[in-house]
Amino acid sequence: MITEIGAFMHKGEGLRLMNELHDDEKILGIYVEAGRTEDLFAFREFGSASENDIVTILVDTRHATKIFDLICSKMGLDEPQSGMVFQMRVQ
Repeated sequence: MITEIGAFMHKGEGLRLMNELHDDEKILGIYVEAGRTEDLFAFREFGSASENDIVTILVDTRHATKIFDLICSKMGLDEPQSGMVFQMRVQ
């Protein structure tokens, strides 16, 4: 089984995360896209919106919890308005 881990974080943090996890053999794929959000972050560069990175990571389900916890730890996602991370199985 494969699990998708998704994260929304401040612009630039997604690329930093991708570079840190690039050589991890447990990761099947990691992708970073750019976007904007109105209510995820306190700092807003564009009036009511701020830029963010949208990160998608594919892992074998048996490694999902470990990678999920690693992302939360590395990105400081346990702090208020610092981003969001989620996971779901891919069928």
